[in-house]
Amino acid sequence: MDILLQKKTISEKLGISLATVNNWIKTQVIPPPDMENYYSKSTFEHIINTINEKGRLNSRANRTLIQKKHLCFLGINDKERRKLLSNLVKDFEEAKLSIEEGISALAFAILRTNNFFNMNWQPNAGTKLDTLFSQWIKKSSNPETIKTFFLKYEIPNYNDDILGAFYQSIQSVSQKSNIGSYYTPKELLREIKIPPNKTILDPCCGSGNILLNILTPDHNPEKIFAQDIDETALKICFINLVLLFKNKDIAVNISKGDITEKSNDNQFDYIITNPPWGSKFDKKKKEYLRKKYLDLKTSEIFSISLYNAVKMLNKKGELYFFLPYSFLNVSSHRNIRKYIFNKSNNISIKLLGNAFNGVQSESILLNLKTNSHKNSISIQNKEGNTYKIQLQNIAEPDYIISVESKTLDTLLIEKIYNTQHTTLKEDTIFALGIVTGNNKKYLSEKKTQKGEVIFRGKDICKYTFLKPKYYIEFQDNLYQQIAPLNYYRQKKIAYRFISNSLICVLDKENTLLLNSANLFIPMNYPMETIVSLFNSDIYTFLFRKKNNSKKVLKSHLQSLPLPILQEETHRYICDLYYQTQTFEKKTVFQEKIDKIICKTFSISEEEYNYIKGELQ
Repeated sequence: MDILLQKKTISEKLGISLATVNNWIKTQVIPPPDMENYYSKSTFEHIINTINEKGRLNSRANRTLIQKKHLCFLGINDKERRKLLSNLVKDFEEAKLSIEEGISALAFAILRTNNFFNMNWQPNAGTKLDTLFSQWIKKSSNPETIKTFFLKYEIPNYNDDILGAFYQSIQSVSQKSNIGSYYTPKELLREIKIPPNKTILDPCCGSGNILLNILTPDHNPEKIFAQDIDETALKICFINLVLLFKNKDIAVNISKGDITEKSNDNQFDYIITNPPWGSKFDKKKKEYLRKKYLDLKTSEIFSISLYNAVKMLNKKGELYFFLPYSFLNVSSHRNIRKYIFNKSNNISIKLLGNAFNGVQSESILLNLKTNSHKNSISIQNKEGNTYKIQLQNIAEPDYIISVESKTLDTLLIEKIYNTQHTTLKEDTIFALGIVTGNNKKYLSEKKTQKGEVIFRGKDICKYTFLKPKYYIEFQDNLYQQIAPLNYYRQKKIAYRFISNSLICVLDKENTLLLNSANLFIPMNYPMETIVSLFNSDIYTFLFRKKNNSKKVLKSHLQSLPLPILQEETHRYICDLYYQTQTFEKKTVFQEKIDKIICKTFSISEEEYNYIKGELQ
């Protein structure tokens, strides 16, 4: 009899939510269960193979199943060294060695080349390095292979973590994605200087790349601490430090540990790390972390890592953390921002842009010093210019850090927000466009008898929709995700979701929207006024300076100020709005609307010209 597997096993195998599995069944991407919530083993295997063949998991959001491997040079730029790494990986791929055996074989070859071992070496407990290799040898089914596999290679030590690069290269993308493992370029570490007599911890050390680039042989090994959840990476880290200090019995403190579980009992002068931003936790682990860190209200690993790291600093300690840009302005990270700003910390932030290979997110380097409070934080932008943001401007409820704002930007933002206003936080419905789950199947470029228009985000221009490109024969029970139907079937404001500007249109035709076009329905503020305000350069200026996002999120719109206006002013703006619908030269009427906005917020002509210049 065929083995029966629960439906949730598909979600666990593919690293997706059960809701996604249900949506795939609903949209006929995969067949329904053979029996209640169970699949036969043969059907299960067919589903897994089909999903792989269709490439549905090749997106960034579903990297966990990708089995492709890529050479990872970890900053190795020398052509001969790269060629050497390529040959090492090729030899490994052609052999039948485990990853652990491949790592230990290469480690032995490196240590042999650099006179730490010779070919006559036998298992012993003479030094820490000997003990480590003795344990490795015992676990191998063919111990002599460890010593001889890379015998033809000479691998001099350049302290370039070639062993870590090999480890990264022989892992699949899914393995690296699951643990959030990505290399920190040494260029980002050059300005970090650690005095030799200070204690230092890297709580997410991996193969020790950061330590290799910030330590020198003058540092005291006994004051160096390294921690990670990956035992193989910890072995590589130890070997890298043996090579750096040229000491087989080096007294560094390397241990397996998870920074999300508890803080280290020690206190440190310096903590420097690149926490695994994108680590994949299952539902049970996420629930556990949310309960454990109630103050943070998140299961995001970098927030928890930062929270614990701050607690491990000495009274005059210093911390360097590489973080995604979203740390600065996404509302779900508000509590970790609140935590670090409500302490007596001196904080500076360096904007790094897209600094990490394989990571689409922009990044930052956060530097925090304890018991060294200042009334402002220092920002260094990608061009190397430095400016300050007053702490009083990083306030409740979200503690957003508007790092793109210059001094004049900050003054303008303060002036606008100090004007009496309301927001969309209350009495406003927000909804997403329809996610069909299979656009090729459900959308058509030709209008059928039952077809109706559906607009994408790119079909939305300021004040108007473009000529429709797609039609849909609407059946709400077929689609992967859909808001309550009545949200689409009423007067609403539609806006582009993927955009670095505010672009919206008032829809009175009950039009359907695709997922790149979202909507909101305000109850207590005229929609015509909102569309007129949001389409202005002044509001795009606010949006960019406060958020620096390429996506327009609900939280972004909810934070924008809607000035308290007289009814007469609303009527005048409404009249201008309808003239944009009648005449082609919409900019003429937008300029009139902008004048009203400038008057409302006391923005001078010079400041208005500055705002327009910043958007070019």
